[in-house]
Amino acid sequence: MYLISLYHSTAFKGNERFEAYGDEYENIVRLLNAIEDCYVSTPENLITPDYTEESLKRLFISNSTFLNYYLNASLSYFEQDVERIRQTFKHFESHIRDETGLEIQDFIDFFFLITNLEIEIYNQHFNHKYNPEEHMLIIKMRDNPTSLTNDELLQVSYLAENGVLGLGIPINKLKESMPSEKVDKILVMFMMIRNENENYLYYTDTCDYLSKPLLMTDPDHIALLYSKQLITAIYDYLFELCKEADKNGRKVLMRREDYLEDKTYEVFRDFFGEEAKIYSNYQVNGPEKDLLILKGKHAYIIECKANKYRIPFRDPIKAYDRINDDFKKSIGKGYQQAKEIEDLFSGDEPFEIKNERGKILETIHPSEFMEVFTIVVTQERFGQIQCDLNHLLEIDENDNFPWAVFIDDLETFLITLKRKKNHLFEFPVFLLEREKLHGRMFCSDELELCAYFLFDRDNFLKYCNSEDLFVSSPDVHQFFDLLYHVGFGFKNELNISDKLKRYSPEALAVINKNKLLKPESFK
Repeated sequence: MYLISLYHSTAFKGNERFEAYGDEYENIVRLLNAIEDCYVSTPENLITPDYTEESLKRLFISNSTFLNYYLNASLSYFEQDVERIRQTFKHFESHIRDETGLEIQDFIDFFFLITNLEIEIYNQHFNHKYNPEEHMLIIKMRDNPTSLTNDELLQVSYLAENGVLGLGIPINKLKESMPSEKVDKILVMFMMIRNENENYLYYTDTCDYLSKPLLMTDPDHIALLYSKQLITAIYDYLFELCKEADKNGRKVLMRREDYLEDKTYEVFRDFFGEEAKIYSNYQVNGPEKDLLILKGKHAYIIECKANKYRIPFRDPIKAYDRINDDFKKSIGKGYQQAKEIEDLFSGDEPFEIKNERGKILETIHPSEFMEVFTIVVTQERFGQIQCDLNHLLEIDENDNFPWAVFIDDLETFLITLKRKKNHLFEFPVFLLEREKLHGRMFCSDELELCAYFLFDRDNFLKYCNSEDLFVSSPDVHQFFDLLYHVGFGFKNELNISDKLKRYSPEALAVINKNKLLKPESFK
């Protein structure tokens, strides 16, 4: 994305076509790695003999948060992205229509239209079965590339190059399925064009490709290099547009918070079922709280925080103060609010929970509950400092860490966990064991830890009950993607009829080994 933005900020120069093969390609990769290394490494002038342990801790927090922000793509599934757009901006439909001439559904329809066309064109170019000679060459390249002759290598390069060049999406194809004027408006919003900018140099500069992920290959075709970025760009565009609906953008921030609370309630209700008691927007002698779930002898105190995650500074000293401030306003505040209720459960006296009108909903007797868990659900993913709360969360020595989780990760985890017969027993087990990892972990993605518990449970429990440093691996994400390929379990899941027809030995092996049931949504 950085390289694409850099190219589009450069003026047209030269008239010969450049093809990055061999040494040229290797040199580009080397230079990009060298650039990235500059951001990964710590400036030598910051490490001095009088550097304290606290200073090193702050440096680690700044660098890990910085890298998580710039080197990780947005991780979520299309269903989650589309629902977030619909539910967050549905109250601003008239404002969006007045400003753009488009409905929210138009943006979503365009995304699916262009994505489906991309898949169709890709399949046309890379399905060589209509040409037996090309098909056999592709298989040979895949299975035994070192056996190819020089002529065969040239032919493979030709096929690959024409395949890539042929992946352009015809604009007239878009206009066959969507009104021409709507297509033109959306292309203007999200099409990246060359715009000379000599000041665009750094990874940390505003990356235009993030907001304009459609590229024009010629006057009649566009390319979508990373379809996930388009739906992310649509959300960001609508968010900024709706901030203009009032003076300080407070209305859209409130809707964002409302959506997070509603979504969190829905996710937990679906997981626990109708038998669990779930109280939302309840009160206990003070300000309103978000969620309280009572299921058997377990209580779950949940606070939702939709605070924005500000861009971290490159300067690690300045960065730490901003990171710490954002953390306290989000996860820190959520924990403190939940802790007020947790303390009541730790006491001996019964207490009452009420609705906003003061009506008593239930009288809680703390002695009736064996375990009480605190969960902070966030609208943003905070990376390392969210996975290992020991870095920034201030708690008393005898208190337990809460579980702080990004809403999309929470949904993905609970949908998968519910496919186990004993999911209601397994969830508190996960929370109890997961809490032991704080203070000795390298991990920037909570779903990795969830995957370990779901698909490598025995080793996960060993890690949790060891005193060794734990470093998670991003490879475990593949399990969720394998399940998504054959049907995940989202409500209104996209292309579900096609997914259920797919045969994937890898996904089937995961399902059988872990004894996963069919999601209820399939039934």
